[in-house]
Amino acid sequence: MLLLWLLIAAPGLSHRYAKWNDANNLLGSRSLEERSALLDSPAFPVARAIAQAVPAEGCVTVLAYAGPAAIDYYRARLAYLLYPRRVGVFADAAAPVEDCEFLAVFRDSRQNLAYEPFQGSWAETDLQHRLEALESIATDGPLRLYRIP
Repeated sequence: MLLLWLLIAAPGLSHRYAKWNDANNLLGSRSLEERSALLDSPAFPVARAIAQAVPAEGCVTVLAYAGPAAIDYYRARLAYLLYPRRVGVFADAAAPVEDCEFLAVFRDSRQNLAYEPFQGSWAETDLQHRLEALESIATDGPLRLYRIP
């Protein structure tokens, strides 16, 4: 009976072992930060860039050009990764800043947008006009960070 079970389970176990081995080869020698950057992209790199510019007691409003499910994901992940900072994530380029001293503009990856298109409110001309009055403090790939006077 044991031999029969091993014979039936062998392909599944072999597949599981191959997946574990691939993950171990990819992540095994990397630091926790490197692992997070690989597996939680683009949220982790964006959060790291924001954390470098926004003090721990600060507040940041993130205008995110991302699909609806991605907006929910970024709300949860950025709030977690940027704690204790106050974070608001909106899919509306005209969203209110609500007493925050920093504004971040983030555009999701093309791959994510191809999978789930943006469905919020995003007027590029109005956004650029809004950003002209702000001081740009960081640019990191898909992220632009501004200080609100």
